[in-house]
Amino acid sequence: MGVHRLDAKDLPSTATVTKDEMIRHFTNMSTMRRLEIVADQLYKKREIRGFCHLYDGQEAIAEGMEAGMTRKDAIITAYRDHCQALARGDTTYRILAEMMAKQTGSSKGKGGSMHYYNSKERFFGGNGIVGAQLPVGTGLAFAMKYKGEDAFACAMYGDGASNQGQLFEAANIAGLHKLPMVYICENNHYGMGTSQDRGSFNTKFYTRGDLIPGFHIDA
Repeated sequence: MGVHRLDAKDLPSTATVTKDEMIRHFTNMSTMRRLEIVADQLYKKREIRGFCHLYDGQEAIAEGMEAGMTRKDAIITAYRDHCQALARGDTTYRILAEMMAKQTGSSKGKGGSMHYYNSKERFFGGNGIVGAQLPVGTGLAFAMKYKGEDAFACAMYGDGASNQGQLFEAANIAGLHKLPMVYICENNHYGMGTSQDRGSFNTKFYTRGDLIPGFHIDA
């Protein structure tokens, strides 16, 4: 584990879970994987049109986050958002129907693969514009602090989006106002086919927040 402006001794190194919890986590991740496999098959059959960005292999991030959050806390993410939508209470039927542009989909078929939204469960969607979710997520955290809510916001992004200027602008505001904000870089080592070493001079993404503490987890 790498740390930035933190003492590794202050971070938890173990977790206690029950058998039922482990079975639930495994079941949820298996459902996420199956959902993405079916979406991949439908996309290759041209029953899903447009873009379809999959989350295979990253299910543990979505499930692990939910295990440490409540539904008072907010999530906003990028265009790999099917599993986050599922974790936040949507159904596999509605998610797939949305991708297939059906009226029974999560957004009545108008949003497609990249635009799920469930404000009731404090899931504020996926975003098709790279990095656009970061300032919006910071705005969610600002609203939470303004309203005195006991909650925090998470904005998820990839290593490809880590070089977008809005990340640094948003983090600057979060730091200035001491907002309850967590930025989560899901590093799969490739930004749309470009390796992290070719796109990022500093690939220790957890250090990129300057004065904001960060740490690395191998999920």
